[in-house]
Amino acid sequence: MATEQPGVSTARRGAWALVCVAGVAVLSVALYAASIHAAPGNSDGASVILEGQAFAGGNLTLEHWALSLDSWWLVDVLLYALATALIGVRPELLHLVPAVAAALVVVTGAWIAQRHKSGAAAMVGAGSVVVLLGLPTHALAQFFLMGPLHVVTTLWCLLAFVGLRRGRYGLGFALSICFLAAAMLGDLQAAVLGVAPVALAGALCSLRARQLRRGLPAIAAAAGSVLLTIIVRLAASLVGTFSLSHDPSADLHEMLLNIRHIFRWGAALGGAGSFPFGAPSVPRLLEVLHGFGVALGVFALAIAAYRVLRPVVGIVLAHRPAPAPDVGSPAAEEAWWSDVLVLAFVGSVAIFVVLAASPLAAYGRYLTSAVVFGSVLAGRLAGRLTEIVFAPGLESRRRIWRSTAFRAATVVLSAAVVAGYVATFVDTLSVAAPPSLSTGLARYLERHHLERGIGDYWSASIVTVDSDEHVVVRPVIASVSDRLVRYTKASTSTWYTRRFQFLVYNLANPWGGVDLASATSSFGRPVEVRAVGTYRVLTWGRELRVPPSGGSYR
Repeated sequence: MATEQPGVSTARRGAWALVCVAGVAVLSVALYAASIHAAPGNSDGASVILEGQAFAGGNLTLEHWALSLDSWWLVDVLLYALATALIGVRPELLHLVPAVAAALVVVTGAWIAQRHKSGAAAMVGAGSVVVLLGLPTHALAQFFLMGPLHVVTTLWCLLAFVGLRRGRYGLGFALSICFLAAAMLGDLQAAVLGVAPVALAGALCSLRARQLRRGLPAIAAAAGSVLLTIIVRLAASLVGTFSLSHDPSADLHEMLLNIRHIFRWGAALGGAGSFPFGAPSVPRLLEVLHGFGVALGVFALAIAAYRVLRPVVGIVLAHRPAPAPDVGSPAAEEAWWSDVLVLAFVGSVAIFVVLAASPLAAYGRYLTSAVVFGSVLAGRLAGRLTEIVFAPGLESRRRIWRSTAFRAATVVLSAAVVAGYVATFVDTLSVAAPPSLSTGLARYLERHHLERGIGDYWSASIVTVDSDEHVVVRPVIASVSDRLVRYTKASTSTWYTRRFQFLVYNLANPWGGVDLASATSSFGRPVEVRAVGTYRVLTWGRELRVPPSGGSYR
C-alpha cells in the first residue's frame, strides 16, 4: 500500500481542520435556531449557567453547592463558564451553549465516520452523520439541543474514543484518560457511556489476538480514568467542593416496560413517528424517508455487533487465536470503532432501561447518546457502501451492486432521504417558538422592583437568567412540617445568606409543596398576592429569611 507523502498528509489535516471549524460555526447557528423552536429554557439549563458563572468566578470546585450525581462539573459547566466569562449571565446561553455542544458532537462524529476513506466515500460518511444529527427532528431537538442533557458527556466520550483509536500509548492515550475522568466527575453516566466501553473494547482486542498487550492501552486508559477520578474528587473534597445526592431509578416492572419502549421511542427520535414526544405531525412521506435513516442506523448496528461477536465466538468454540490486524492499521481501527461504538450504544440503552422511572417522554433524554453512537456507525457504513457501489476496483464480484441502474437508484433514494431530513428540519424552524412564561414574570418583577425572592424550583433559576440577574429567585421546597426550606439540589448555601422580598410559585406547574399554604405556614399570611399569568407572587411587607440547610425532592 502506498504511503501518503508528509506534505499531502499535512495539507489534508489542515483542510480537515478548516472544514471542522467552519462546520461547527455553521451548525451552531442552525442548531441555535432549532433549539429556540424546540423548547423554552427551564431551570435545569439556568442552574448550570449559574454553576458556570461560579466556576468562572474562581469557585473551581463549586464549594457550598449541592448537586445530583450529574453535577455537570468539568462537563457542561466548563462550556458555560467560558460563555459567562465572555458575555455574562444571559438567557441566550440557554440555547447557544447546547447548540455549540451539539455542533461539536456532529463534527466529531463526522470526522470519525470518514476515517480511512477518501473521495466520495469520505464525503458520504461524514455527510450522513451531518444529516442524521445535524438536521434533528423536533423530538430529538428537545434533548439534543437543550442543556444539560448528557450531550457534552457524550462528546467527551467520543473524544476519548478518538484518542485511543490507534491502540498505542502517547498523547492521545493521556488525553483520553483526562476526558473520561472529567466526564465521570461531572456525570456518572460516563462510566457506562465511555469507561466501560473502552475497557471492554480493549478486552475484546486482547481476546482476538490472544495477547493482553494488544488491548492493554484501552484497558489502562479506562483504569487510569477511574483512578484519576478518585484522586481529583478526594483532592477537591479536601479543599472544599459540592455535595452529592442520589436520583431515583426504575423498579423491575418499569425496566421491563422500558425495554418495550426502546424501539418505538428510538424510532420517534429518528423521525419515524412522534409518540410519545408530542412533536408536531409531519407528512407520512417524511416519516417514511426518516425511516430509511433509522434503518441505516439499525443495519449499521447489526453489522458492527456481528463483527464484534463473530471473532469472539470463533475463539470460544474453536479454541484458536483469530488473525489480528497490525496495531495502528486501518483494519485495527475499524475493529476499534465497531467495538467501542456498539458497546457505548448498549450502555446508553441500559441507562434508559435502568433510570427511566416512569413512561414520561422526558426520559427520552437517556436515549440521546444511543442516537449519537448509532448515527456515527451509520455514517461509517454509508461510507463503506459508497466504496462498494461506486469506487473503482473494489468489490468487483458484486456486479449487480455496480450496475448503472443500481447506482442510479441509490443516488435517487439517497437524495430523497436527504431532502426529507432537510424538509423536516425546515418545518421545525417554521413552527412558532414555544413561549417562555418565565420571561414575562421576570419583566413584571423588574418593573415592580422585586429583585430578591424565593420560589419553587421551576420558577426560580430560570427567572434569574431571564432577567440577566436583575432579579434573583432562589429555589425552596416544603419540608415534612410544611415549612419552606432551601432546595438542596442545584443550589449553593451562599444564596441563602441574604433576605428575600417575595415568594413565587406556578399554579400551572405545582412543585415541591410550594404554595399559599406552605408560604403561610412559614411566614404568616401574606399582605398581597399578585397574579402574573399562572404565577402567584406573594409579599409580606417585610423581608424573609430561609435557612441555608434544607431538603430535596424526589
